[in-house]
Formats: sequence, C-alpha cells, structure tokens
Amino acid sequence: MKGKLKGKMKIIVSVAVVLVLAVVLVPRIIADRQENYEEATPPSVQLASPQVGNIELKSSLIGKVEPANYEEIYPKISGQVTSVKVTAGQTVSAGQVICTIENKQLESAGIGVQSAQVNLSDARTAMERAEALYTSGDISTQSYEDAKNALSRAQLNYQSATNTYNNESEYSVVTASTSGLVESCDVDVYDNVGPQTKICVISGGSDKVVSFDATERVTKNMKVGDTLTVEKGGSSYVGTVSEISTMVDSASGLFKVKAKIDAKAALATGTSATVNVISDKVENVMTIPADAVYYEDGQALVYTYEKGKAKKVFIEAGIADDENIQVISGLSSSDKVIATWSSELYEGAAVNGVN
Repeated sequence: MKGKLKGKMKIIVSVAVVLVLAVVLVPRIIADRQENYEEATPPSVQLASPQVGNIELKSSLIGKVEPANYEEIYPKISGQVTSVKVTAGQTVSAGQVICTIENKQLESAGIGVQSAQVNLSDARTAMERAEALYTSGDISTQSYEDAKNALSRAQLNYQSATNTYNNESEYSVVTASTSGLVESCDVDVYDNVGPQTKICVISGGSDKVVSFDATERVTKNMKVGDTLTVEKGGSSYVGTVSEISTMVDSASGLFKVKAKIDAKAALATGTSATVNVISDKVENVMTIPADAVYYEDGQALVYTYEKGKAKKVFIEAGIADDENIQVISGLSSSDKVIATWSSELYEGAAVNGVN
C-alpha cells in the first residue's frame, strides 16, 4: 500500500514540474519567435518606372532566292523541238536563238505566198493591158477601175500572205527577249511544247531578290524600303523590301513580298532561305520590364511600391518581347513598379525598394 502511494506521489511531482517548466519556458519561446519575426529584414526589390518606347516582334519565314530581273520564255506555237541552242548557266544576247520548233503551218504559209505572188503578177499584167486599152479608148472607165482594184487586192493579199509566212517562220525559232544569264532551260530535242510551256528563264544583271509569302498581319507592318535579314548556311545578309502585293494569292491566302539582296550574297538562285521580318510592332507606348508581370486567373498584374509596401495592381497588357511588355491601361507614369520577381510578394507585403 505504501509503495502504491509512493508511486502516485512521484507522478504528481513529475506533472507539477512539467507544468512549472511550461509556464516558465513557453511564453519565453513565443516571445523569442515574435522578436525574431519582427526583426526579419524585408526583401529588397528593384523598382522601375514605366517608360515610353517601342516593341517589335519578329517572325521567321521561308523565302526563295530569285533573279531581280528575269524573263520567262514561252513559244508561240505548238510543235516538236528540233534543236536546242543554249544551256543553263550560259550568257546570251537579246535575239539569240534558244531553240527551234517544227512548224507544220510554215509550209502552208509558204504555198500561200507563192499563190499570192502569182495572182499579183497576173493582176499587174492585166493592169498594164487595161491601161493601154483605156488610153486608146477601147475599154470603159469602169473596166479600167476594175483592173486597178484587182491589182490593189492582189497586192494586199500578197502582203498578208508574206506577213503570215514571216510570223510562222519567226514562231518556229524561239529567241532570247533580253540579254542575260540563262537561269534554267527545261527542253530537249523531240520534246513537244506549246504556248503554255516555259522554255527557259533568262535573268538580266546580277541583282537578286528573295520572294516570300506573308500574312496580312505581317504586311500591314511592312512598307517598301524596310530592311530585313536573310539567313542561309549560317550566314546572314541584309535585304530591302522592294515589292508588297496588295492582292492575296487565291491558292495560299497570303501576300507575295519581294526584297532585294546584295548581288554579292552567296545565295544561289532557286534556293530557299530564312527571312526574318517584323511581324508586329507598337511605337511610343508605355512599357515596363517583362519580369515585373504576374498572372492570376489569366489576368496580368504587377506589384507597385507604396510607402514600403507592395500593392497588387491589375493591368491590361499588350505585346511583349524578351525584355519589355506593353501596358495598355492600369498604370501611370508616376507609379513605381516592382521589377524583381519574388515569391514573397503579396498584397501589403513589406519590401525594401531599390531604384
């Protein structure tokens, strides 16, 4: 019995000691934590004022290198190619023969010339006889005028037949319309060609252009004279916009754009290259550092600095590049925006602003 009482007394004494320690130590621990919390240094953040500036967005498109000035040669008749006089890479002069085409109409036109020539000769003989008879009073004036008119008709028919023969003869020989370099020649002997067959392409001069298709959003921010860059094989070249089509291509739904590039650029005609263009831009707008913007439920927001505290401000944001973002509304030029990203920012958080 005494042992049990003695055990109970030990337990009571132990509980009392714990209670005494709790009363003494717990307030002290809580006070220390409060003191440490109160003494914690607010995070230092970089402050930035909204600026007025420009933002440009760039896009990469695929373009094709072409000669700046070139002529596509098409035949005017259908027929079989009988000879080819040039090859790609050859320099030609205006009027030089490209190829010849079998022209079945040429023989018929030649016969027409011969027939018209005989008729003209007969009409001249008849006119000479009519003149002699008219002078001697042996035929009427009407007969004389009929002979004269017949001669005029014979002369016209002969001229027409000769023109037809010359045209058919010219159509049989395809010539260069301009002097320059034969960029391509896509026909061989015995090929059948027609007015829709492109025989060859001749470029005049050494200037080149890069041709590419762009959307309406891109072309509305582009004008003739703007510069762009063309990249190929690790090299970059400067180009100048020379043409912007105002009509959309029915097949692609895009607008054709051409830009001149340096003739010395190591870009082979017909090859593809990357064209870097400005796809969107804004000028003289309010901008802030892009790192200053946060998003909450899809809405852009920033934290401004006011009297040592962070204030959450929702904004309407526009386009952005790697460094800055456009602010459409929500800020004034006098605001101080917290430009340093921090997980400790929240409405009313104490911060140490650094300009």
